[in-house]
Amino acid sequence: MLETSMDMHLLHRAATAYYLDGQRQEEVARRVGVSRPSVSKLLAEARRIGMVRFDVLDVPTVDLAELAERLRELLGIDTVRIAPGDQVQREFRGIGDLLAEELRNLEIQQGEVVLLSSGKMIHAVSGMGGMPRLEGARIVPTVGGQQEPDPSFQTNETVRRFADRTRAEPRFIFAPALTSPTLWASLQEDPGFRSVVDLWDGARAAVVGIGAPYDGRASLTSVVPRHEPALEQAAGDVCLHFFDEDGATLTFPGAEFLVRLPLETLRAIPTTIALAAGREKAPSIRAGAKTGMFTALITDVPTAEAVLAEAGVDLRD
Repeated sequence: MLETSMDMHLLHRAATAYYLDGQRQEEVARRVGVSRPSVSKLLAEARRIGMVRFDVLDVPTVDLAELAERLRELLGIDTVRIAPGDQVQREFRGIGDLLAEELRNLEIQQGEVVLLSSGKMIHAVSGMGGMPRLEGARIVPTVGGQQEPDPSFQTNETVRRFADRTRAEPRFIFAPALTSPTLWASLQEDPGFRSVVDLWDGARAAVVGIGAPYDGRASLTSVVPRHEPALEQAAGDVCLHFFDEDGATLTFPGAEFLVRLPLETLRAIPTTIALAAGREKAPSIRAGAKTGMFTALITDVPTAEAVLAEAGVDLRD
């Protein structure tokens, strides 16, 4: 637990403004209502108690551009970006930086829709600084998750965090990820629900996670059964669409009542950026690329090397 005699909320506001929003110390002083020397003390205290942490990345030991191109050719997708080092250990900071660059290059315009899925990595990057301004754009969840105990699967909260960082307009789905038949029928007639899910059609871009293989998976939304025979062969999932190692979709009893972006709609999005890191996700990435559910991948060096090694690619060539 963080311990300090200073006002914790004031420390957080000053640190957020300086380190995440990139404001100068005099701007921070005006924002939080303190003197310029006080800002220096607040920032020093935030570092001392561990509220602010710095990460020194490894010097790349591989050619990132060459590694990305080899992985792109293997997967057959449009774009691959690779962050240096082990991004799981670095809480995905490098992946968040690359996502910011990709979104900036897309030049999202006012009124356009960007979809956001749930998951540990998506939740982590949604609160990172450095994201481009997307003022007037609408951020929309791809799945329900209102009642999830794990914040990583509370998609509305992830959407809110990301919209706050990008100055975009959040839209929320007030429904669980898995409904009863009765609730499902009711939602289809609900104007508020329809006004959000209808935004799925025609979305400009989507940012999604790639789930690890079902067998032995550590993080999973509570609505998906843990011991479901129909999913034993699942190599991973995107937006709760599970698939096997050949990229064929899998289903399970009750899946027709999942609140999730339809598969055909997901495949029609012009740019879908998948985020994935961790060697255990190597088979998930390879299989996921076969499904047509994403057009771009952002990962890290250990994961990229694991995917290529699993495919029998000799990295020394």
